[in-house]
Amino acid sequence: MTVPLISLRGVTKVYGSGATQFQALKGVDLDITGGDFVAVMGPSGSGKSTTMNILGCLDMPSAGEFTFRGHHIETLDRDQRALLRRKYLGFVFQGFNLLSRTSALENVELPLLYRGEDKRSRRELGMAALDKVGLADWWDHTPAELSGGQQQRVAIARAIVTSPDVLLADEPTGNLDSERSVEIMQLLTTLNRDSGITVLMVTHEPDMAAFARTVVHFKDGLVERIEAQHRQGEAVEESPSRLREGLGVGLSPTTSSDTGGQAHPQPSSGSAVPPAQPEQRGTLFTPNSQAGGE
Repeated sequence: MTVPLISLRGVTKVYGSGATQFQALKGVDLDITGGDFVAVMGPSGSGKSTTMNILGCLDMPSAGEFTFRGHHIETLDRDQRALLRRKYLGFVFQGFNLLSRTSALENVELPLLYRGEDKRSRRELGMAALDKVGLADWWDHTPAELSGGQQQRVAIARAIVTSPDVLLADEPTGNLDSERSVEIMQLLTTLNRDSGITVLMVTHEPDMAAFARTVVHFKDGLVERIEAQHRQGEAVEESPSRLREGLGVGLSPTTSSDTGGQAHPQPSSGSAVPPAQPEQRGTLFTPNSQAGGE
């Protein structure tokens, strides 16, 4: 029997106390297999965002078990959870959350800076991540010089630059028009398929959830139902040429639909950047196994 990458058992979450107490989660059971693409759906107040915060180690359950790679996360202290986020998780937000006065490359390098990587490693890994999202030629542009779709792609590059096991995306298409939304979903699907990254995505949009293999529906603080092997990203398979065009894969900068036909020089480390190699993990969540220490 395959051990889930992530497992929740009887997870509850209570906010406040006394007359103001609110139970956001009422006993959630959920297994997530490594390499899956999971969409989490539900109305406001259903518990989906609370669950995602717990899965991202941004919040802790009030009761129940939360395991990641077989380790009980509810037993970890704050510093250990921070190490888990830094080494194994990547985050993509609806609002992009890019630093406005820094270049695309510098934004992507930030997680590596926190990990203590040297400048050359940051540059190589950052450029490799930008290349994966089709923006290597836009490394020197600030967010104000990028479209909404390009900004979200930079945010995705920042999330994957550390080669995380899990990518958590909170309404990643919420600020984009329909065309750019499809491009972002195609990119997430490609990363999931080709890099093996487990994707967990919150969305209100059924059209975006259609790209996932598994759809988890929340209602009133519980998992209402799970659709396994849900359509498996049929929209991507319908138009592979559109995917290549949308991501700028295998095309010159002038043919990408979201680059404005401009090419830009590579940073001084050279234009041919080797693919980033996965980090060799040490003992799980142990501070001295983290590059650069705490």
